[in-house]
Amino acid sequence: MAVLVRNLSRLLTYDFCPWANSWVYWVKRPIASLSLAALAALACAIFVKPLALVSFGALVLVVILGYLWPTIAVRGLSCTVKFDQRRVTEGEKACVLVAITNRWPWSVWGISIEGGFGARRLLSGNEDQESVALARVPGWSTSEFQWEFRPDCRGEYPSTPPRIVTGFPFGLRKASRPVRVEQQLLVWPLLVPLETLLDAAETRPSDDHFSDHRVGESGDMTGTRTFRDGDSLRRVHWAQTARMGRMIVCERQAASQSAIRVVFDSDPHVHRGSGSSGTLEWSIRIAASICAAYHRANANVECCFGHEILPVKPGSNGMKSFLDRLAQWKVCDHAHSTEKTSPEQVTHHDDESIDPSQDHHSQDQCEHEHTSHQCHRIHHRNCGVFQLTVTTDLGLQHRTEHRHVHGDQRLIVLKSDAFSEACTICGGEHHPPNRLSIVLDRPSDMVTDFSRKWRQVCHAG
Repeated sequence: MAVLVRNLSRLLTYDFCPWANSWVYWVKRPIASLSLAALAALACAIFVKPLALVSFGALVLVVILGYLWPTIAVRGLSCTVKFDQRRVTEGEKACVLVAITNRWPWSVWGISIEGGFGARRLLSGNEDQESVALARVPGWSTSEFQWEFRPDCRGEYPSTPPRIVTGFPFGLRKASRPVRVEQQLLVWPLLVPLETLLDAAETRPSDDHFSDHRVGESGDMTGTRTFRDGDSLRRVHWAQTARMGRMIVCERQAASQSAIRVVFDSDPHVHRGSGSSGTLEWSIRIAASICAAYHRANANVECCFGHEILPVKPGSNGMKSFLDRLAQWKVCDHAHSTEKTSPEQVTHHDDESIDPSQDHHSQDQCEHEHTSHQCHRIHHRNCGVFQLTVTTDLGLQHRTEHRHVHGDQRLIVLKSDAFSEACTICGGEHHPPNRLSIVLDRPSDMVTDFSRKWRQVCHAG
């Protein structure tokens, strides 16, 4: 019985004439049904009874009113949008303030704001279109609305120019006008708290400067002490441990200023998943979290993606400018790119210097990145600096950005098959690389997974 029902359903839904779809799809629109009904009423009035002209006139009036009234209503409206704060982090809420002025003497109903507030950003840089329905706006008045907006993905919001839309009264046609944005919202990537840093003694970056007056885990050995919870096993002095009968570790100099470079693979072709749960957005979050952790430790930090080198300046303003730049960075299809971003062109913005009209984060302009996506420009300075690269297993096979490293390097690799089912580049067959530091394959609990594996690498290795 179930097989019979399935076959009958398949027969009823099978498209026998796909070539005719372009000729019959117009029937799905409400205007088609009303037009056919009006023609039927007119035929009845001509051949059956003139009283049917009443139905014909009513249907024609509905069509005319449904098409003209939204345009008339929206022409009398002006709308402004702003946020109650300038910056938030992913997942935090911000209040959206909307003011709508109605210049008509009558009320306008069925208003909504569409575009710019999509909750899920796609890998192509677009967003899922969402609309916010509002109540009526009385005549000759200004109405204010507000709602809580909780973005789950970094970026500038509204991410696309919003429009005020109405389809009242019948929804046959929607008319819209642009909305003026008085203040945009910058959404920073989510930062994973990291309590420990990678062992500097193993990496031995050439740009580190050590202090003889501070005790830490870098530089030359200054003495020994008893093992404490959290100490790396690499610091255990085994000869003293065997002699004393308890764990003894080496005490070393502290770095007065460390140097680290964090690179994340910004090529969308080696990433999987879409929106805030995709590997690209998680790569940005992980890179930002590492930069923030080393910045708190007064390290010399720079973040690289594509051809762009973004140094993190000291102090809270330096971190603010760095997170602003990550929030403003947009994914673009660099297969069509023709320009390269020079390291000297990287600019940093203070709180008052962010202008939505600037070219580097314009809504209509995509940042150009070279197809090779190699950071070969950075090799001439800080040669040998310790580098952390955040990429995917597809990036290890198909890209070369992370391989051009003259110093020590550790890899943080996101498994693409955990975020999607197949790889379109290599046909779904990819093997885990041999030399890895951290492999992340739990997209449902990425924060816990990354924090745990980072702590393991820092403590035990």
